[in-house]
Amino acid sequence: MLRHIAESFRLFLYLFQDLPPLPRRTFLPGAVLLLAYPLLSVLLGTGEEGQAFVTAFLLAMAVRIGLRFEDVARPLMRPGRQARTAVLLLAVALLPLALLAAAGEMRWCQRLPSFYFLLCGGLYLSDMLAGRTALACRFWPQPEMQGHLAAMTRFMVLFSLSFVLLNETMIRSLDPSHWLLFWAVLPVLSHTVLAALRETVLGLEDDRDTAV
Repeated sequence: MLRHIAESFRLFLYLFQDLPPLPRRTFLPGAVLLLAYPLLSVLLGTGEEGQAFVTAFLLAMAVRIGLRFEDVARPLMRPGRQARTAVLLLAVALLPLALLAAAGEMRWCQRLPSFYFLLCGGLYLSDMLAGRTALACRFWPQPEMQGHLAAMTRFMVLFSLSFVLLNETMIRSLDPSHWLLFWAVLPVLSHTVLAALRETVLGLEDDRDTAV
């Protein structure tokens, strides 16, 4: 058992060396944030660091939503209901930004990633407990993934809850201005880990089939 776990971990680490390059747009929200925060801090003046933080964060989040909206919305679209679904998803995406703007608190901005990953983890957990793979099927429709969706559903529960814990740890450990750097690289980190998990699942299942 321990040998199997060690082999899985070794394979997981090895896969980071062979992952395809990330799309450039993955880095854009973080770049916007890291440029906007110091600029706004100077423009708004001393004592307005909180407002600069919130404004820069909301600007970067708006960029991220704009870049990812089509990718997230496409798997959820239904024939004949595209417009209604798009409006609903846009409202759901923009509502947190409106609430954050109204609150104007850095802590709420910092906890938005935790809420996001907690929601994702809850949805995948619901699928797992019900024996479904509906959500995983929407986001991994590739033919080679069809036999691995149950495993990906379980992995996504762990993935999501791990990132909740990571974000909460960073909030408690870092100064808010340093946390912004963590948030800037968070999409790169999550994309890389998720790609490695996918390759790990495929590799382990293939090894199991070969052994049988």
